[in-house]
Amino acid sequence: MGITRHWLRNPLLVFFVSVVAFIESVWILRSSGFYPVDECAHFLYSRFVLIALPETVQTWHRPGRLWLFALPAQLGHPFTMFFCLALFLCLLLVTYRIALLMNIRHAVWVVILTGLQPVLFDISYACLAETPAALVLALSYWCHVKGRHAWSLSLASAVFLFRFEMYAFAILLFILSLRRREWRILPLVLLGPLLWIGSSAIISGDIMTFFREWSKFSHLGKYVPGIPLLFYIENLHTVFGTAQVLLFAAGVFFIVRAKRLAGFGVLLCAIAIDIAVNTLAGADIFHWTGSIGEFRYIAVVAPFVGIVSVYGLSEVLDRVRAPWGEFALSLTVFGAVVFNCTLTTHPRRWENYERVVITMTGALRAEYPDLTLLSNNCVAAYVMDVPPSGGPHFEKLDEGMIEKYPRCLILWDPYSSNPRFFQTGLTTGKLLRDPTMVVVDRYAYWDAEYIAFLRDARPVNLQR
Repeated sequence: MGITRHWLRNPLLVFFVSVVAFIESVWILRSSGFYPVDECAHFLYSRFVLIALPETVQTWHRPGRLWLFALPAQLGHPFTMFFCLALFLCLLLVTYRIALLMNIRHAVWVVILTGLQPVLFDISYACLAETPAALVLALSYWCHVKGRHAWSLSLASAVFLFRFEMYAFAILLFILSLRRREWRILPLVLLGPLLWIGSSAIISGDIMTFFREWSKFSHLGKYVPGIPLLFYIENLHTVFGTAQVLLFAAGVFFIVRAKRLAGFGVLLCAIAIDIAVNTLAGADIFHWTGSIGEFRYIAVVAPFVGIVSVYGLSEVLDRVRAPWGEFALSLTVFGAVVFNCTLTTHPRRWENYERVVITMTGALRAEYPDLTLLSNNCVAAYVMDVPPSGGPHFEKLDEGMIEKYPRCLILWDPYSSNPRFFQTGLTTGKLLRDPTMVVVDRYAYWDAEYIAFLRDARPVNLQR
Protein backbone atom coordinates (compact mmCIF):
# COMPACT_ATOMS: atom_id res chain seq x y z
CA MET A 1 0.00 0.00 0.00
CA GLY A 2 1.64 3.20 -1.20
CA ILE A 3 1.95 6.30 0.86
CA THR A 4 -0.90 8.00 -1.04
CA ARG A 5 -3.15 5.05 -0.24
CA HIS A 6 -2.90 5.61 3.50
CA TRP A 7 -5.72 8.01 4.21
CA LEU A 8 -4.00 9.72 7.14
CA ARG A 9 -1.13 10.63 4.81
CA ASN A 10 -3.39 11.96 2.07
CA PRO A 11 -4.08 15.65 2.81
CA LEU A 12 -6.92 15.91 0.28
CA LEU A 13 -8.64 12.85 1.75
CA VAL A 14 -8.32 14.25 5.25
CA PHE A 15 -9.69 17.57 3.99
CA PHE A 16 -12.73 16.00 2.27
CA VAL A 17 -13.56 13.79 5.24
CA SER A 18 -13.20 16.80 7.55
CA VAL A 19 -15.52 18.90 5.39
CA VAL A 20 -18.26 16.26 5.51
CA ALA A 21 -17.75 15.67 9.24
CA PHE A 22 -17.76 19.40 10.02
CA ILE A 23 -20.93 20.20 8.09
CA GLU A 24 -22.76 17.22 9.52
CA SER A 25 -21.60 17.98 13.07
CA VAL A 26 -22.96 21.51 12.74
CA TRP A 27 -26.26 20.13 11.47
CA ILE A 28 -26.43 17.66 14.38
CA LEU A 29 -25.63 20.26 17.02
CA ARG A 30 -28.30 22.56 15.61
CA SER A 31 -30.92 19.82 15.37
CA SER A 32 -33.80 19.43 17.79
CA GLY A 33 -36.22 17.07 16.07
CA PHE A 34 -36.31 13.93 13.96
CA TYR A 35 -36.32 13.05 10.27
CA PRO A 36 -39.98 13.26 9.14
CA VAL A 37 -42.50 10.49 9.75
CA ASP A 38 -40.53 7.44 10.90
CA GLU A 39 -37.34 8.31 12.76
CA CYS A 40 -38.86 9.21 16.13
CA ALA A 41 -40.65 5.86 16.38
CA HIS A 42 -37.59 3.95 15.14
CA PHE A 43 -35.39 5.65 17.73
CA LEU A 44 -37.79 4.84 20.56
CA TYR A 45 -38.15 1.20 19.56
CA SER A 46 -34.36 0.87 19.53
CA ARG A 47 -34.10 2.66 22.89
CA PHE A 48 -36.71 0.39 24.49
CA VAL A 49 -36.07 -2.69 22.38
CA LEU A 50 -36.16 -5.15 25.29
CA ILE A 51 -39.43 -3.75 26.65
CA ALA A 52 -41.03 -3.67 23.19
CA LEU A 53 -39.58 -7.02 22.14
CA PRO A 54 -42.88 -8.69 21.08
CA GLU A 55 -43.60 -5.86 18.63
CA THR A 56 -40.15 -5.82 17.08
CA VAL A 57 -40.95 -8.82 14.89
CA GLN A 58 -43.08 -6.61 12.66
CA THR A 59 -41.77 -6.11 9.13
CA TRP A 60 -41.64 -2.32 9.52
CA HIS A 61 -38.98 -2.51 12.24
CA ARG A 62 -36.17 -4.16 10.22
CA PRO A 63 -34.05 -6.03 12.77
CA GLY A 64 -30.70 -4.85 11.41
CA ARG A 65 -31.54 -1.21 12.09
CA LEU A 66 -33.36 -1.98 15.32
CA TRP A 67 -30.46 -3.75 17.02
CA LEU A 68 -27.68 -1.65 15.46
CA PHE A 69 -29.00 1.48 17.18
CA ALA A 70 -30.18 -0.22 20.38
CA LEU A 71 -27.03 0.52 22.40
CA PRO A 72 -26.38 4.09 21.15
CA ALA A 73 -30.04 4.97 21.74
CA GLN A 74 -29.56 4.33 25.46
CA LEU A 75 -27.39 7.46 25.56
CA GLY A 76 -29.97 9.67 23.90
CA HIS A 77 -30.79 11.03 20.47
CA PRO A 78 -27.82 13.44 20.13
CA PHE A 79 -25.36 10.62 20.85
CA THR A 80 -27.19 8.39 18.37
CA MET A 81 -26.85 11.05 15.67
CA PHE A 82 -23.08 11.21 16.22
CA PHE A 83 -22.97 7.40 16.14
CA CYS A 84 -24.69 7.61 12.75
CA LEU A 85 -22.06 10.14 11.66
CA ALA A 86 -19.32 7.65 12.58
CA LEU A 87 -21.02 4.96 10.46
CA PHE A 88 -21.31 7.44 7.61
CA LEU A 89 -17.62 8.31 7.69
CA CYS A 90 -16.83 4.58 7.66
CA LEU A 91 -19.01 4.28 4.56
CA LEU A 92 -17.08 7.08 2.84
CA LEU A 93 -13.71 5.48 3.63
CA VAL A 94 -14.90 2.08 2.35
CA THR A 95 -16.15 3.75 -0.83
CA TYR A 96 -12.76 5.43 -1.24
CA ARG A 97 -10.99 2.09 -0.84
CA ILE A 98 -13.23 0.62 -3.55
CA ALA A 99 -12.36 3.45 -5.93
CA LEU A 100 -8.65 2.82 -5.26
CA LEU A 101 -9.03 -0.92 -5.89
CA MET A 102 -10.75 -0.11 -9.19
CA ASN A 103 -7.73 2.00 -10.17
CA ILE A 104 -9.79 5.15 -10.58
CA ARG A 105 -7.61 8.22 -10.82
CA HIS A 106 -8.48 11.06 -8.43
CA ALA A 107 -10.28 8.42 -6.31
CA VAL A 108 -10.21 10.69 -3.27
CA TRP A 109 -12.97 12.82 -4.81
CA VAL A 110 -15.42 9.99 -4.21
CA VAL A 111 -15.57 11.09 -0.55
CA ILE A 112 -17.06 14.46 -1.36
CA LEU A 113 -19.13 13.24 -4.31
CA THR A 114 -20.74 10.60 -2.08
CA GLY A 115 -20.69 12.28 1.30
CA LEU A 116 -22.47 15.44 0.15
CA GLN A 117 -25.17 13.84 -1.95
CA PRO A 118 -28.24 15.71 -0.62
CA VAL A 119 -30.54 12.85 0.38
CA LEU A 120 -27.83 10.51 1.69
CA PHE A 121 -26.33 13.37 3.71
CA ASP A 122 -29.76 14.29 5.05
CA ILE A 123 -30.44 10.77 6.36
CA SER A 124 -26.86 9.96 7.36
CA TYR A 125 -27.41 11.17 10.93
CA ALA A 126 -30.91 9.72 11.25
CA CYS A 127 -31.85 6.52 13.10
CA LEU A 128 -32.99 4.92 9.83
CA ALA A 129 -32.04 1.85 7.82
CA GLU A 130 -30.73 3.41 4.61
CA THR A 131 -27.23 4.51 5.65
CA PRO A 132 -26.38 1.20 7.37
CA ALA A 133 -27.75 -0.60 4.31
CA ALA A 134 -25.48 1.50 2.07
CA LEU A 135 -22.51 0.60 4.30
CA VAL A 136 -23.32 -3.12 4.10
CA LEU A 137 -23.63 -2.90 0.30
CA ALA A 138 -20.34 -1.01 0.03
CA LEU A 139 -18.57 -3.58 2.20
CA SER A 140 -20.06 -6.35 0.08
CA TYR A 141 -18.82 -4.78 -3.13
CA TRP A 142 -15.41 -4.09 -1.58
CA CYS A 143 -15.10 -7.82 -0.83
CA HIS A 144 -16.29 -8.58 -4.36
CA VAL A 145 -13.56 -6.43 -5.90
CA LYS A 146 -10.96 -8.06 -3.63
CA GLY A 147 -12.13 -11.50 -4.78
CA ARG A 148 -13.52 -12.55 -1.40
CA HIS A 149 -16.75 -13.81 -2.86
CA ALA A 150 -18.02 -15.69 0.20
CA TRP A 151 -17.82 -12.56 2.34
CA SER A 152 -19.30 -10.51 -0.48
CA LEU A 153 -22.34 -12.77 -0.84
CA SER A 154 -22.84 -13.00 2.93
CA LEU A 155 -22.83 -9.23 3.36
CA ALA A 156 -25.08 -8.73 0.35
CA SER A 157 -27.55 -11.16 1.90
CA ALA A 158 -27.34 -9.32 5.24
CA VAL A 159 -28.65 -6.13 3.62
CA PHE A 160 -32.03 -7.88 3.78
CA LEU A 161 -32.05 -7.02 7.50
CA PHE A 162 -31.97 -3.30 6.66
CA ARG A 163 -33.59 -2.62 3.26
CA PHE A 164 -35.04 -5.87 2.00
CA GLU A 165 -35.66 -4.62 -1.56
CA MET A 166 -31.87 -4.45 -1.98
CA TYR A 167 -31.75 -8.21 -1.49
CA ALA A 168 -31.79 -8.00 -5.28
CA PHE A 169 -28.09 -7.15 -5.02
CA ALA A 170 -27.51 -10.47 -3.25
CA ILE A 171 -29.37 -12.25 -6.04
CA LEU A 172 -27.13 -10.49 -8.57
CA LEU A 173 -23.99 -11.70 -6.78
CA PHE A 174 -25.56 -15.16 -6.45
CA ILE A 175 -25.91 -15.33 -10.23
CA LEU A 176 -22.29 -14.29 -10.67
CA SER A 177 -21.15 -16.97 -8.20
CA LEU A 178 -23.29 -19.48 -10.04
CA ARG A 179 -21.58 -18.59 -13.30
CA ARG A 180 -18.19 -19.01 -11.61
CA ARG A 181 -19.41 -22.39 -10.28
CA GLU A 182 -18.65 -21.49 -6.70
CA TRP A 183 -21.10 -24.09 -5.43
CA ARG A 184 -20.05 -24.09 -1.79
CA ILE A 185 -20.80 -20.43 -1.17
CA LEU A 186 -24.18 -20.33 -2.90
CA PRO A 187 -26.20 -21.13 0.30
CA LEU A 188 -24.83 -17.93 1.87
CA VAL A 189 -27.38 -15.98 -0.14
CA LEU A 190 -29.97 -17.18 2.39
CA LEU A 191 -28.12 -15.79 5.41
CA GLY A 192 -30.07 -12.52 5.75
CA PRO A 193 -33.57 -13.99 5.40
CA LEU A 194 -32.70 -16.88 7.73
CA LEU A 195 -31.44 -14.47 10.40
CA TRP A 196 -34.71 -12.52 10.19
CA ILE A 197 -36.87 -15.63 10.22
CA GLY A 198 -34.91 -17.13 13.10
CA SER A 199 -34.92 -14.00 15.26
CA SER A 200 -38.67 -13.52 14.69
CA ALA A 201 -39.31 -17.15 15.62
CA ILE A 202 -37.21 -16.90 18.80
CA ILE A 203 -38.91 -13.68 19.93
CA SER A 204 -42.48 -14.71 19.06
CA GLY A 205 -42.20 -18.46 19.61
CA ASP A 206 -43.75 -19.08 16.19
CA ILE A 207 -41.78 -19.95 13.04
CA MET A 208 -44.60 -18.54 10.87
CA THR A 209 -44.44 -15.02 12.32
CA PHE A 210 -42.10 -13.77 9.60
CA PHE A 211 -44.32 -15.07 6.80
CA ARG A 212 -47.51 -13.62 8.30
CA GLU A 213 -45.84 -10.23 8.69
CA TRP A 214 -44.69 -10.28 5.09
CA SER A 215 -48.18 -11.15 3.94
CA LYS A 216 -49.51 -8.08 5.78
CA PHE A 217 -46.75 -5.90 4.36
CA SER A 218 -47.54 -6.82 0.76
CA HIS A 219 -51.15 -5.65 1.23
CA LEU A 220 -50.51 -2.32 2.91
CA GLY A 221 -52.34 0.61 1.40
CA LYS A 222 -50.56 3.82 0.44
CA TYR A 223 -51.41 6.77 2.67
CA VAL A 224 -50.51 9.18 -0.16
CA PRO A 225 -50.99 8.67 -3.91
CA GLY A 226 -48.44 6.50 -5.68
CA ILE A 227 -45.65 7.83 -7.88
CA PRO A 228 -45.43 7.92 -11.71
CA LEU A 229 -43.05 5.52 -13.41
CA LEU A 230 -40.51 8.25 -14.22
CA PHE A 231 -40.57 9.76 -10.73
CA TYR A 232 -37.09 8.68 -9.65
CA ILE A 233 -35.52 9.24 -13.08
CA GLU A 234 -36.81 12.81 -13.14
CA ASN A 235 -35.51 13.46 -9.61
CA LEU A 236 -32.05 11.90 -9.80
CA HIS A 237 -30.46 15.34 -9.43
CA THR A 238 -32.49 15.94 -6.27
CA VAL A 239 -31.46 12.64 -4.72
CA PHE A 240 -27.82 12.43 -5.76
CA GLY A 241 -26.98 16.07 -6.50
CA THR A 242 -26.81 17.99 -9.77
CA ALA A 243 -23.02 17.88 -10.12
CA GLN A 244 -22.93 14.19 -9.19
CA VAL A 245 -25.55 13.26 -11.80
CA LEU A 246 -23.73 15.21 -14.53
CA LEU A 247 -20.46 13.51 -13.63
CA PHE A 248 -22.27 10.17 -13.45
CA ALA A 249 -23.50 10.67 -17.02
CA ALA A 250 -19.95 11.55 -18.06
CA GLY A 251 -18.70 8.46 -16.24
CA VAL A 252 -21.12 6.18 -18.09
CA PHE A 253 -20.08 7.75 -21.39
CA PHE A 254 -16.39 7.17 -20.74
CA ILE A 255 -17.01 3.67 -19.39
CA VAL A 256 -18.81 2.69 -22.59
CA ARG A 257 -16.20 4.43 -24.73
CA ALA A 258 -13.33 2.65 -22.97
CA LYS A 259 -15.21 -0.66 -23.12
CA ARG A 260 -15.02 -1.04 -19.32
CA LEU A 261 -18.62 -2.13 -18.82
CA ALA A 262 -17.44 -5.44 -17.39
CA GLY A 263 -15.57 -3.65 -14.61
CA PHE A 264 -18.50 -1.39 -13.73
CA GLY A 265 -21.32 -3.77 -14.65
CA VAL A 266 -22.20 -4.80 -11.08
CA LEU A 267 -22.36 -1.15 -9.96
CA LEU A 268 -24.52 -0.03 -12.86
CA CYS A 269 -26.82 -3.05 -12.52
CA ALA A 270 -27.24 -2.41 -8.78
CA ILE A 271 -28.20 1.22 -9.42
CA ALA A 272 -30.66 0.26 -12.16
CA ILE A 273 -32.19 -2.52 -10.04
CA ASP A 274 -32.59 -0.22 -7.03
CA ILE A 275 -34.41 2.43 -9.07
CA ALA A 276 -36.56 -0.13 -10.88
CA VAL A 277 -37.61 -2.05 -7.76
CA ASN A 278 -38.49 1.07 -5.77
CA THR A 279 -40.34 2.55 -8.74
CA LEU A 280 -42.48 -0.56 -9.08
CA ALA A 281 -43.05 -0.70 -5.31
CA GLY A 282 -44.26 2.89 -5.15
CA ALA A 283 -45.92 3.26 -8.55
CA ASP A 284 -49.55 4.39 -8.73
CA ILE A 285 -50.45 1.74 -11.33
CA PHE A 286 -49.46 -1.18 -9.09
CA HIS A 287 -50.42 -2.23 -5.59
CA TRP A 288 -47.39 -4.06 -4.37
CA THR A 289 -46.61 -2.51 -0.99
CA GLY A 290 -47.33 0.62 1.03
CA SER A 291 -44.23 2.29 -0.44
CA ILE A 292 -44.84 5.94 -1.29
CA GLY A 293 -41.69 6.59 -3.29
CA GLU A 294 -39.59 8.55 -0.81
CA PHE A 295 -36.24 9.74 -2.15
CA ARG A 296 -34.31 8.04 0.65
CA TYR A 297 -35.29 4.61 -0.65
CA ILE A 298 -32.92 4.85 -3.63
CA ALA A 299 -30.16 6.67 -1.70
CA VAL A 300 -28.96 3.20 -0.62
CA VAL A 301 -26.90 2.98 -3.82
CA ALA A 302 -25.38 6.44 -3.33
CA PRO A 303 -21.82 5.03 -2.92
CA PHE A 304 -22.13 3.28 -6.28
CA VAL A 305 -23.31 6.50 -7.91
CA GLY A 306 -20.35 8.27 -6.31
CA ILE A 307 -17.88 5.75 -7.72
CA VAL A 308 -19.17 6.16 -11.28
CA SER A 309 -19.24 9.95 -10.79
CA VAL A 310 -15.62 10.08 -9.65
CA TYR A 311 -14.65 8.02 -12.69
CA GLY A 312 -16.34 10.63 -14.87
CA LEU A 313 -14.61 13.46 -13.00
CA SER A 314 -11.23 11.76 -13.33
CA GLU A 315 -11.64 11.38 -17.08
CA VAL A 316 -12.62 15.04 -17.44
CA LEU A 317 -9.77 16.27 -15.22
CA ASP A 318 -7.23 14.22 -17.18
CA ARG A 319 -8.34 15.93 -20.37
CA VAL A 320 -7.70 19.41 -18.98
CA ARG A 321 -4.14 20.18 -20.04
CA ALA A 322 -3.46 23.44 -18.23
CA PRO A 323 -2.77 23.12 -14.47
CA TRP A 324 -4.82 26.24 -13.77
CA GLY A 325 -7.71 24.75 -15.72
CA GLU A 326 -7.64 21.57 -13.63
CA PHE A 327 -7.54 23.65 -10.45
CA ALA A 328 -10.44 25.83 -11.63
CA LEU A 329 -12.54 22.80 -12.54
CA SER A 330 -11.78 21.11 -9.21
CA LEU A 331 -12.74 24.26 -7.34
CA THR A 332 -15.94 24.57 -9.36
CA VAL A 333 -16.98 20.97 -8.68
CA PHE A 334 -16.16 21.25 -4.98
CA GLY A 335 -18.07 24.52 -4.65
CA ALA A 336 -21.07 23.18 -6.56
CA VAL A 337 -21.26 20.02 -4.46
CA VAL A 338 -20.92 21.83 -1.11
CA PHE A 339 -23.31 24.61 -2.11
CA ASN A 340 -25.98 22.21 -3.38
CA CYS A 341 -25.84 20.06 -0.24
CA THR A 342 -25.91 22.93 2.26
CA LEU A 343 -28.66 24.68 0.31
CA THR A 344 -30.98 21.67 0.09
CA THR A 345 -30.47 20.10 3.54
CA HIS A 346 -31.17 21.61 6.93
CA PRO A 347 -30.76 20.69 10.60
CA ARG A 348 -33.76 18.89 12.09
CA ARG A 349 -36.39 21.16 13.56
CA TRP A 350 -39.55 20.27 15.43
CA GLU A 351 -42.43 21.13 13.13
CA ASN A 352 -45.12 23.42 14.52
CA TYR A 353 -47.66 20.60 14.77
CA GLU A 354 -45.09 18.55 16.71
CA ARG A 355 -44.48 21.46 19.07
CA VAL A 356 -48.18 21.46 19.86
CA VAL A 357 -47.95 17.80 20.91
CA ILE A 358 -44.80 18.48 22.94
CA THR A 359 -46.42 21.37 24.82
CA MET A 360 -49.68 19.53 25.48
CA THR A 361 -47.91 16.35 26.60
CA GLY A 362 -45.72 18.29 29.02
CA ALA A 363 -48.73 20.07 30.50
CA LEU A 364 -50.68 16.82 30.92
CA ARG A 365 -47.81 15.05 32.63
CA ALA A 366 -47.30 17.97 35.00
CA GLU A 367 -50.96 18.13 36.02
CA TYR A 368 -51.80 14.40 35.98
CA PRO A 369 -48.50 12.58 36.66
CA ASP A 370 -50.12 9.33 37.78
CA LEU A 371 -52.51 8.79 34.86
CA THR A 372 -51.79 6.76 31.72
CA LEU A 373 -51.70 8.79 28.51
CA LEU A 374 -53.30 7.21 25.43
CA SER A 375 -51.96 8.44 22.11
CA ASN A 376 -50.68 7.16 18.77
CA ASN A 377 -48.20 10.01 18.40
CA CYS A 378 -44.61 8.88 19.03
CA VAL A 379 -43.58 12.45 19.82
CA ALA A 380 -45.66 12.22 23.00
CA ALA A 381 -43.83 9.01 23.94
CA TYR A 382 -40.51 10.73 23.22
CA VAL A 383 -41.38 13.65 25.51
CA MET A 384 -42.22 11.16 28.27
CA ASP A 385 -39.22 8.96 27.41
CA VAL A 386 -41.31 5.80 27.41
CA PRO A 387 -41.66 2.92 24.92
CA PRO A 388 -44.26 3.61 22.19
CA SER A 389 -45.32 -0.03 22.41
CA GLY A 390 -47.11 0.71 25.69
CA GLY A 391 -46.60 0.53 29.42
CA PRO A 392 -47.90 1.93 32.71
CA HIS A 393 -47.49 5.58 31.63
CA PHE A 394 -48.22 5.47 27.89
CA GLU A 395 -50.43 3.26 25.74
CA LYS A 396 -51.55 3.24 22.14
CA LEU A 397 -54.90 4.87 21.55
CA ASP A 398 -57.71 2.54 20.48
CA GLU A 399 -61.12 1.47 21.78
CA GLY A 400 -59.67 -1.52 23.66
CA MET A 401 -57.23 0.64 25.61
CA ILE A 402 -59.95 3.16 26.45
CA GLU A 403 -61.96 0.36 28.01
CA LYS A 404 -58.89 -0.97 29.81
CA TYR A 405 -58.24 2.35 31.56
CA PRO A 406 -61.45 3.76 33.11
CA ARG A 407 -59.47 6.80 34.27
CA CYS A 408 -56.85 8.04 31.83
CA LEU A 409 -55.70 10.87 29.59
CA ILE A 410 -56.24 10.93 25.83
CA LEU A 411 -54.23 13.08 23.44
CA TRP A 412 -56.06 13.37 20.15
CA ASP A 413 -54.34 14.75 17.09
CA PRO A 414 -55.68 14.51 13.53
CA TYR A 415 -52.48 13.08 12.03
CA SER A 416 -51.83 9.94 14.06
CA SER A 417 -54.85 9.21 16.23
CA ASN A 418 -56.56 7.16 13.53
CA PRO A 419 -53.61 5.80 11.54
CA ARG A 420 -53.87 4.62 7.97
CA PHE A 421 -52.33 1.23 8.70
CA PHE A 422 -54.55 0.31 11.65
CA GLN A 423 -57.94 1.97 12.00
CA THR A 424 -58.99 2.59 15.60
CA GLY A 425 -62.64 3.36 14.89
CA LEU A 426 -62.35 6.59 16.86
CA THR A 427 -63.32 10.07 15.73
CA THR A 428 -63.22 13.51 17.32
CA GLY A 429 -67.02 13.61 17.40
CA LYS A 430 -67.26 10.23 19.08
CA LEU A 431 -64.91 11.28 21.85
CA LEU A 432 -66.63 14.63 22.35
CA ARG A 433 -70.03 12.93 22.70
CA ASP A 434 -68.74 10.46 25.30
CA PRO A 435 -70.06 11.60 28.72
CA THR A 436 -67.01 10.13 30.45
CA MET A 437 -64.69 12.47 28.53
CA VAL A 438 -63.84 15.97 29.71
CA VAL A 439 -61.82 18.32 27.51
CA VAL A 440 -58.89 19.65 29.56
CA ASP A 441 -56.88 21.26 26.75
CA ARG A 442 -57.55 22.26 23.18
CA TYR A 443 -55.49 23.80 20.43
CA ALA A 444 -56.29 24.66 16.82
CA TYR A 445 -53.50 24.75 14.26
CA TRP A 446 -54.76 25.79 10.83
CA ASP A 447 -57.60 23.36 10.08
CA ALA A 448 -56.31 20.75 12.57
CA GLU A 449 -57.55 20.46 16.13
CA TYR A 450 -55.61 18.93 19.00
CA ILE A 451 -57.64 17.91 22.03
CA ALA A 452 -56.62 16.52 25.42
CA PHE A 453 -59.31 14.55 27.26
CA LEU A 454 -59.54 13.39 30.84
CA ARG A 455 -61.60 10.22 30.94
CA ASP A 456 -63.24 9.08 34.15
CA ALA A 457 -65.56 6.10 33.74
CA ARG A 458 -65.22 4.86 37.31
CA PRO A 459 -68.34 4.28 39.43
CA VAL A 460 -69.59 7.44 41.14
CA ASN A 461 -68.51 6.32 44.62
CA LEU A 462 -64.94 5.79 43.37
CA GLN A 463 -64.86 9.19 41.68
CA ARG A 464 -65.64 10.79 45.00
